[in-house]
Amino acid sequence: ASRQYASTIAELAARTNARVLLVSSPMPGQGASTVALNMAISATRGGRRVVLIDGDYTSGGLSRYGRTGAGAGLVDLAAGEANLVEASRLWTIDASSRLPFIPCGFTRDDPEELLEGPVLADAIDRLRERADLMLIDTAPVSWNGVPVPLAAHADGTILVVNEGSDPAKMTEARDRLEEAGAPVVGYVLNRAATRQPGTGHPVVRGVKRALATFGLSLFALAAWNGIQIWTSWANLERDALDVASAAVILPIPAEGIAIDEPPPDADPPPVSAAPTAEEEFMSFLIVGSDLGGFRADVIILTVIPIGDDRPMMVSIPRDLYLPNRCTRTFTRVNAALAGCGEDVNGPTLLALTVEDFTGVPIDHFALFDFGGFERIIDEVGGIDICVDNRVRDTNSGLDLPAGCTIADGDQALAWVRSRRTEELIGGTWRSMPGVNDLTRNERQQEVILAMLQKLRTFESVADLTRKVRSLTNFFTFDDRLGISEAIGLAWDLRSLEVESIVRLEIPVQNHTTSTGAAVLVNTLPFDELLETLYPDLAIGPT
Repeated sequence: ASRQYASTIAELAARTNARVLLVSSPMPGQGASTVALNMAISATRGGRRVVLIDGDYTSGGLSRYGRTGAGAGLVDLAAGEANLVEASRLWTIDASSRLPFIPCGFTRDDPEELLEGPVLADAIDRLRERADLMLIDTAPVSWNGVPVPLAAHADGTILVVNEGSDPAKMTEARDRLEEAGAPVVGYVLNRAATRQPGTGHPVVRGVKRALATFGLSLFALAAWNGIQIWTSWANLERDALDVASAAVILPIPAEGIAIDEPPPDADPPPVSAAPTAEEEFMSFLIVGSDLGGFRADVIILTVIPIGDDRPMMVSIPRDLYLPNRCTRTFTRVNAALAGCGEDVNGPTLLALTVEDFTGVPIDHFALFDFGGFERIIDEVGGIDICVDNRVRDTNSGLDLPAGCTIADGDQALAWVRSRRTEELIGGTWRSMPGVNDLTRNERQQEVILAMLQKLRTFESVADLTRKVRSLTNFFTFDDRLGISEAIGLAWDLRSLEVESIVRLEIPVQNHTTSTGAAVLVNTLPFDELLETLYPDLAIGPT
């Protein structure tokens, strides 16, 4: 956390010349006092001359924390009954750092008029001569505009919010502070929710669910950017993800789930592979759907290690024949998106099925339909698709000339969905050799990576805001993904080289079931496949 606060202070210094800042929140319980204290400590350790002031005369949280006792403080200073020396304390942070602190002081019935008055204004001016940053912790704006009297002395406000903040209250707080003369110069997102340890799939032992969260994020360019991002996120379509509960509701039968007539020389797909090393990572299941959201046409598992290991991306063929806990039979993996009645929704059952197969806990999912897919491609300005000859597929609508084309959403979708691609050779249309569902998987990954390349190019908060607002309408995310994680991940992706992503391919072979259905079965347990990338992680069951 200390590094995050140091980063926040650095960003604040880079983006604003404000020297007197209120630290407030739209509503109670959002951690403004904690943020003010930690920012002051971090800035002091960084060599800045900082004064921390407890301006919350309704509760005096910082004063209670600092155990300043009965004595003069801010209100007494404003009343002219104490000077700066009498109203101040000096906190020792470490052997070389001291932080001047002014507590709220003795309470009075109506301190607002005193705090707006010329006596305190003169004291603040004298402090400006000695300090290059003053942080004034105040009560929430919703408490009858309590920060407003102090706004007369401030250059701006840092507004502290958390994931439960109401966008309407944020907008109201922003407007009120701007009217009072202390406009919001930045937002701090505090107390990001994380997935609790021990809630993972029971067959996966020893894998930590450490999430790459921002935890603390400052948007110090313009207040409106933060409001727009927050509003877009609040209006985002969500669906529940609770794999641990689903595993309890849908246990694996004691006798297991038997595959229907396994092909010769191929092992049945394992119910689970069990990573055992205590590595840390975040995993995303990216799902593209058609047919009203009851079948998954694109299933991509992305694993982002928290450390130096390379990210991994693996496409799971939609026809892969896997155990389905709901039906207690083997089905195509894409059928799991239909869910299991009212007990387990589609994304959760699909995530559980993928966890059973890979042994990799699923932290989050992102679901898009193909109409949204087209618009996403268009939004990022299209993607490059290169082919040696002109290609077409009358079923998917594909029609691309030879060479490289900046394909729009319609043609990009047709490319990834094409199963009967033809190419024009010597004036004759011929089937492109080797095109099958596995080819589609490769194309899906290529398109996802191309989109990632486009999305990682934002260079400012304003640009990030625009992209967030334009894309949130096309995705459904799980209810565990917080805005702090999403923004942190997006910011981290700016430095991710797409070439560094390892792309695994699941070895499969064709199989025909007793009912005549053409499916794919894997010929290698996933933990053995994973060992090629993370040998210390995929060491098999113990």
